[in-house]
Order: sequence, then C-alpha cells, then structure tokens
Amino acid sequence: MKKTLLLSIFLCIVSSSAWSLTIQSGAIDVGGVDNLIASAKVNSGDANELAWVKSALNTNDIFLDAKYDTISSNWSLTNQANTYAIDFATYNPKYFLIKLGIGSLGNIPDHYLFENTPELGWGVVNLADLGITSIIGVGRISHVDEFNGTAPVPEPATLILLGTGLLGLAGLRRKIKK
Repeated sequence: MKKTLLLSIFLCIVSSSAWSLTIQSGAIDVGGVDNLIASAKVNSGDANELAWVKSALNTNDIFLDAKYDTISSNWSLTNQANTYAIDFATYNPKYFLIKLGIGSLGNIPDHYLFENTPELGWGVVNLADLGITSIIGVGRISHVDEFNGTAPVPEPATLILLGTGLLGLAGLRRKIKK
C-alpha cells in the first residue's frame, strides 16, 4: 500500500505542468505556444479571411465562431520573452487567426492562422517565431477570429489523478474484503 501511495505521489509531481507558460507571476497557466499553420497577405473582410482559412486547412468544414477587435490590454505577456497569451471569447476554438493592422507592413504577411493547442482556453503566440518582433507588438493586432469551438480535452495530469483515485478505491475495497 505504501508503494502505491508513493508511486501515486511521484506520478502527480512528475505530471505537473512545469513546461507550461504562465501569466501574472505564475498564477495562471496558459499552456504552450500554439502551432502556426499558415501566414499570408489576405484582403480584409470576413468572407476573404474565411475563404483563406478554408484553403489553408484544405476543408470546407470551418466556421467563424467569433471575431473581435483587440487592444494591447487584452493580451498578457507570459513568462517567456516575446510570448503573449489571450483569453478566448469562445469556448476552446480549434483554430484562430490573428490579423495585423495599424500601419504599413510592407511584404510581411498580415494574417496568421494557428492551431489552438495545448491549453485550449488560451491563444499563445511567440512574436519572435513569426519574425515580427522588431516591427510589431500586440498593439498592432487588428483583430482575432476564432473557428470551430470544441469540447475540452482532458489533460494528462487529470487522467493520472483519476487513475490514482481508482487505484485507491480498488486498494480500499481489497483491504475491506480481507
């Protein structure tokens, strides 16, 4: 029984979200940086942006769930340099688009499409990965579009905690039978 308890405690410690990025001095876990799928110069407008997203994902099963203007106060700097997080307007969108604006960007893409992983409630973007930190900050973001919200996916730590609880119940039942 002691071995099971020690193993359970060890697994809970090891499965913590130490790899995740945080905001507000570590108080809020926002997960890791989301995957950039595509970037391009696209004519603004909902129809043009949705057509580009469908083309980039090679599917017609994509729908715009939310579109909202952002200001720099909506974004939070994480504990990693040049990496910002935004709390989504909808519940766990599968993809999101960031549209840059406010001033000329030259030949630099102004639309960036991301797959929302691993912490679905937050969009996390590293501006250095996009190569735009020297000319842009979050204050130059025009708007964010969210596509196809999904149900939440259990995290590995949650599954380990559930498994540990089930093991504890099985051990308790076995002890009571003796």
